[in-house]
Amino acid sequence: MSPRGQELDSLAEANVLRGRFFSWLGVSGRRYVCSVFQRGEEAFLSDVESGAIIGVVRAGAAARPVCVLGARRNDPRLSLRDLGREFGVTEWHVHFSEGSEATRDLAASLLN
Repeated sequence: MSPRGQELDSLAEANVLRGRFFSWLGVSGRRYVCSVFQRGEEAFLSDVESGAIIGVVRAGAAARPVCVLGARRNDPRLSLRDLGREFGVTEWHVHFSEGSEATRDLAASLLN
């Protein structure tokens, strides 16, 4: 658990889905529900065309965001696998959305 992030209460009893979703609080106060992908699933993320991608380091129950990126399909400047190794990312949390508002809101909250 993080002061700005948490597992979804509605999935507390759903063992299969509980680890696949997480929510983060933006600086605006808006809560963003994210799909969770494990390290090694970066190939799928390279096809995401819009939304926010949060690199997360897990230590037990604690989730610490280490980077927030705007999704851009096939961006050659962005190698999530390399970035993940550099920052020790264990999970990628993805909020699928149009535009870059969610990315800015989450970055302002999570990287302060």
